Amino acid sequence: MSLLAGHPVSAGDDQGRMVCACFGVGYNAIARAIRQQGCTTTDQIGIKLKAGTNCGSCLSEIKAMLDEVKPAGIRL
Repeated sequence: MSLLAGHPVSAGDDQGRMVCACFGVGYNAIARAIRQQGCTTTDQIGIKLKAGTNCGSCLSEIKAMLDEVKPAGIRL
């Protein structure tokens, strides 16, 4: 029913809006890699998720996310 309603099957499946079309990686997945896995560079995101490793058109958006999304435990 979740699929028919347009909802993710489980909370872990919510990728968010598409950032990397080549590998189907969404905003939420990249944000989790930054917050929970400590990724701080586009290369690290590429290793973890493959995002940004094919055509590269999403690299500018990933770089902006690295500036916007803060790892867990960081307070501003």
